Order: sequence, then structure tokens, then C-alpha cells
Amino acid sequence: MGLAALGLAPAPPTVPVRGLYNWIHGTGNAERAFAFYHDIFGVELARSPFAGGPATMAPEPIRPASQAGSDPLVWDLTNTHGSRFRTVFMRAPSTPFGLELSEFFDIARSDRAPNPWDPGAATLIFSVRDLDAVADRLKERGAPVVTLGGAPVTTPSGRAILVRDPDGCLIEATQGDVNETSIEITVGSLGRAREFYETLLGLTMSGMRTATAAELRLRGLSSGTLTETAMTIPGTDVRIVLSQFTLSAGATPPATRFEWKLQDVGSPQLQLEVSGLDALIDRTTRAGYRFLSVGARPIQRAFGRFVFAIDPDAVLVEFVEPVAR
Repeated sequence: MGLAALGLAPAPPTVPVRGLYNWIHGTGNAERAFAFYHDIFGVELARSPFAGGPATMAPEPIRPASQAGSDPLVWDLTNTHGSRFRTVFMRAPSTPFGLELSEFFDIARSDRAPNPWDPGAATLIFSVRDLDAVADRLKERGAPVVTLGGAPVTTPSGRAILVRDPDGCLIEATQGDVNETSIEITVGSLGRAREFYETLLGLTMSGMRTATAAELRLRGLSSGTLTETAMTIPGTDVRIVLSQFTLSAGATPPATRFEWKLQDVGSPQLQLEVSGLDALIDRTTRAGYRFLSVGARPIQRAFGRFVFAIDPDAVLVEFVEPVAR
């Protein structure tokens, strides 16, 4: 159910989102996933944004699987009662937000790899200065290529290739003048997605376009239609692209919607900094959106309050209200 149907104001009186902490995805093997991002894209271990202490402190190493912990507060936050878990915090070059891996144990989890056109699929996009060198490293590692023809294609934004990481997650490498990172989310309806991200959360729309045939090939399709809406997260220059696919009749495989659980391998998660968390929870609830966190209740930590909502395409969106600075 959308905001308009409930008679709510078309936009919140104040924009609740203040920034982006981390882009997170579930992994089936933290060491393997980190090695991929480190070796291909120069990603390094980093400190948690909530760890405190001087910035010069060394990042926490990857905790062995045997030392994965459990925490009733995290169980309530993520609806993963009885599980053990570990997290890996990372940082990509010239990227203003962090990357994070979350791995869960002792709980059922799915591992269906998304196709680019599946609602709820997400793509992490790395702009790199030397695409050919990155493509060579991807080939050496045997990364599965989604792009038709198995090699970079030339798009209006430059040459690019779409591959899978060791968890099956979609990763796009595109030739650019600077190293930077952005996010793409596949949606079933741009209208519904915009109600959540633009109307509810206050992200700023910066344009809509129809993709070219080359951009379809980049994503593994020889036909169909792709419509994209670009948005910017308040307080940042970080770009999120909402992508809606219309497949040709008889497309194989067809689009299959996700119903992500946080522990699932590949589960996409946005960790947004917000203000006025209680009002945002109320507004989100009245708009008919679901929460992953038990009872839609935020957990309290020394560094802030956290709660997980679910966007219209089952992408997990964490609202984080930090303690007053």
C-alpha cells in the first residue's frame, strides 16, 4: 500500500535520511568473499563505523567461523533467533560509504543467485580506471560473467562488464576516470519503489531513462526493456539506481521475485543514517511497509538505535539513529 492511498502527505516534513553507513550483503564464506573484493578491486578491511576510538586504530581481522558469536539483541534486530554470526567491515577506494559482509550460522538460509532482472536483485557498481586489468583479474579467478559474449561491452556510460562474486552477487565493473562505487536495485514497479525511497525516505530523484540495447547485453539480455531512475542519498553524493525490467515474451529464465531473509547468502542491505527514528517507524508502519525486526522495535546500543525495514522488493533497509554527537 502506498502513501498516497493512505492519504498521507506526499513527502515527510523533514527528510529523515542523513547518510549511508554501509552497503551490506550476506555471504556464505567471509574469507572467500573478502579475498575476491580485495584482489579484484583493492578493498581493504576497515573499522566499524560504530566502533569508536581513534581513526588510526587498526581494523578488526576476520573472526574465525569457530568464533562466530550470538546476541539476543541482534536476534531481535535481524529476526535470526538461535543463530551465530560474524561481520566483516571493508572499505573500497574513493568510496564514501563502507562495505560489509554478514555471515550467519546455525540457521536455515537460501543461496539463490539473482539474475539482474529479478525484483529484489542488487548490483554493486565499481567505476575503475583500468577495466581491462580488472577483467583480466576476474578471468583469472574464474568469476562467472553475466554479460552476453563474456567480455566488456560499450555503453553510453563507457565500457563495462557484469560478473558474479563468489556468493553469486552481481558486480559491475565500468571504465571511469575515477574510482567510485554506486548501487543498483532491481524493482518490480518504479512507482512503488519511488514511494518508499523518495516519498517516505526523502531520497532525491535525479533522472529517468531507458537503457540501450548494449546496456541490456551488459545485463545478460538480448531483448526487452530497462527503465532506470537515479536517486541520491541525502547528505551524500552516493547514487542509487532503481531498475525496472520488462522481459520479452518467453524469456528464459523469467523474472522471479525475492523474499530475502537477512541470513540468506547474497541478501542486500542498505544501512541508512536517519534522524527522528520513532516518527519514521510510525510513518513507515502507517504506509503499510513491513519490518524485519521483531515487533518493528529498534534495539538500543551505546552508539545508537537500529531497526530493519523491508522495501517493496524485499531489500532490507536498516534505519540507524546515532547517539547525539
